[in-house]
Amino acid sequence: MTLTPRALLLLSVQRHHLHDHPHERELAREGLRQVEAARESGELIALVQWDGEEGSPAQTFSKDWTLYPDFRAEAGDVLVRAQQPDAFHGSDLDAALRGRAVRHLTLLGLDSDNLTVTAQSARDLGYDVTVNVLNAGEHE
Repeated sequence: MTLTPRALLLLSVQRHHLHDHPHERELAREGLRQVEAARESGELIALVQWDGEEGSPAQTFSKDWTLYPDFRAEAGDVLVRAQQPDAFHGSDLDAALRGRAVRHLTLLGLDSDNLTVTAQSARDLGYDVTVNVLNAGEHE
């Protein structure tokens, strides 16, 4: 396991977040660009897979619950399942990050309650936090 002080936390990379979005390809490309830059600088990549209720767009184990095809966990990455809206609450995310000596988190996602709530929880847990919003309006 590699220790690193920085991590990129991906909050909006399940199929239901991007599939059929009017700016699907642009958002996916921008997300991938940020993942590649983080990998090149040696940052840990952490992906959140939100469990969803039966009948919801993110119903656990449905096709739309899976990661968007452009995103995948690679060796050394952290993949965590969480309940909305907080990626830390009830998950092992904090332990996984602390176990790798992470102190700074960059959160990447679509503008949502998940992004806001998770950022606040990360700050409350003592992480230095940067928030990057994938914003469709910037791609028009």
